[in-house]
Amino acid sequence: MSTGRVFVISKQAATLLFGLGIFAPWLSAQSFLKMPTTEVFAGYSYLRYDAKQFGFANQLNLHGANVEVWFHIYHELGIAADFSGHFSSEMEAFNLMVGPQYTREWNGLRFYGHGLIGKSRARLTEIGNSQIEPSSLGGAGAFGGGIDIPHGDNFFFRPVQADYVITGAFGARTHDLRISTGIVYRFGKKPKNEPGL
Repeated sequence: MSTGRVFVISKQAATLLFGLGIFAPWLSAQSFLKMPTTEVFAGYSYLRYDAKQFGFANQLNLHGANVEVWFHIYHELGIAADFSGHFSSEMEAFNLMVGPQYTREWNGLRFYGHGLIGKSRARLTEIGNSQIEPSSLGGAGAFGGGIDIPHGDNFFFRPVQADYVITGAFGARTHDLRISTGIVYRFGKKPKNEPGL
């Protein structure tokens, strides 16, 4: 191994150790950043897919499931990882996205909103009048939120989650509506009621 390469590796290791030394006290300060409470949502999901531009006569109604994992970080702020799959006889659509989610309790109910980015996979089982490739992978983004109704300490009923979903499929941009409903389960203790950011 050359001296130059050893110097580069040593420099990278020193930078890593310096970074850990700077951020370790910040990470260990429980008053600022706490061990995350984790919540898992699972339920039915409906997707109104923008399919006219692909040769279909109307928008497509797809049915499927939505799963979301939310990690509490600080006060009412957390990170959400969202996966959904929707199906019809003409098409299949999958979205995997992550992003910040803000949650706020009011009058015994819990409201939340999020912004998500990630990837989308769309597959046509019936090509329609177009001659495009039957499968496409593109970017995805979603903006939306919903409401949770608590049931005990760890369960919530989510009557509605509504998201405006934008995907890049088959070289075009689709504007879709996703509606989900289901159950949320919390792992860990309830975050303390603290003032907002």
